[in-house]
Amino acid sequence: MRFETYIAFRYLRGKRKSRLLSLITVIAVAGVAVGVMALVVVMSVVSGFEQAFTDAIIGNRAHITVETPGATFSAPEAFIERLESVAPEVVAASPVSQAEALLRNPGVKKAQSGGFVLGIDPARDRQVTCLSDNLTRTGGRTRGEGRLPGDSEIVLGYRLAEKLEAGIGTRIKVATDRSQGLSLVVCGIAQARLADLDSYYAFTTLDTVYRLTGQEGAQAIQCKLRDPMAASAVARKIEDALGVVALTWHESQREFFVMLEQNKGVLFVILVFIVLVASFNIASSLILMVIEKREDIGVLRTIGVSGLSVLLIFILEGLLIGLVGTAIGVAAGSLVALNIDPISQGIAWLMGLGSFRPEIYQLDRLPAAIDPGDIAVIAVCATILTFISTIYPAWSASRLDPIDALRRE
Repeated sequence: MRFETYIAFRYLRGKRKSRLLSLITVIAVAGVAVGVMALVVVMSVVSGFEQAFTDAIIGNRAHITVETPGATFSAPEAFIERLESVAPEVVAASPVSQAEALLRNPGVKKAQSGGFVLGIDPARDRQVTCLSDNLTRTGGRTRGEGRLPGDSEIVLGYRLAEKLEAGIGTRIKVATDRSQGLSLVVCGIAQARLADLDSYYAFTTLDTVYRLTGQEGAQAIQCKLRDPMAASAVARKIEDALGVVALTWHESQREFFVMLEQNKGVLFVILVFIVLVASFNIASSLILMVIEKREDIGVLRTIGVSGLSVLLIFILEGLLIGLVGTAIGVAAGSLVALNIDPISQGIAWLMGLGSFRPEIYQLDRLPAAIDPGDIAVIAVCATILTFISTIYPAWSASRLDPIDALRRE
């Protein structure tokens, strides 16, 4: 062990004359620990929401949507065969068409809403998206019911169904700019756990959309990949080989992910100030320690210890305090994050507040995901702030005149 490290450890664990100094040191450790814990918990919850919404987007949206601008796929089955031969990463594909429509419940006055009607191939779509799962009450869903659409049938997002006051078996009118209206029977209520899909989307067959738009074929081909995270590379391969436009799930939701990253960054900056405030306690503790150890510093300088070594002793002491607080904060924050749902429910019950509401967030519990990258960034930031707080006290100690320090004692 280096001399400076040995002395720093001795000062940290040795008995002190001032109880106030010991108390300030404990407060400094606790302050860093609380700040780091808050950072870990908040970043884990934000990452949990990001992961939950990403999973919902990946499940409900195609990993890649292939289009030919200004044209349709007149023979979608043949194109899907070419697509799968060009990109083996595609495990399933399904044709889809979309129509902007006005949906109305004739049995209820003023029960109408604008929305989008997606025409799908039910057999193929089952392998590409989780629409069939959205018709169940599993995975945190509470409103799903019914089955995939058949001829002259339609599935409504559950919020859209509420607007139309429609349920299973209700007959609704669907009109577009090219059709005065088709009468379709509601065969399912879907809960996608995404606000836009639940509020504005309905699902029917490709033939029904053709009757609404008069446009044959499929407007796009939806693809599911073995690895959704490889969507960008696969999309570029498809574009180069087939001369089409391939849009990935991330590109279609770019604004959402940018907003999420910005919010995460803002929260991180705000919470770092907690650690910054705690670092002032470390500076206070070291300043008092320098005052208490004036005689020791004078003796060390007299026997030949350099000013640089004294500087390192007090920097190491401050870093040890900060590292202990950081380690405690990371451990406590991780423990809280892993149990955030029952903890939040308990706090809400004690304070008489509303607990986490699955119907709002479309999740069955408060999510949290501990990201090792976030933990590393938090630990590094806490260490840097701790180091900065040690500079002035350590510099002051290194500048003490040994003769003056011993004379005062």
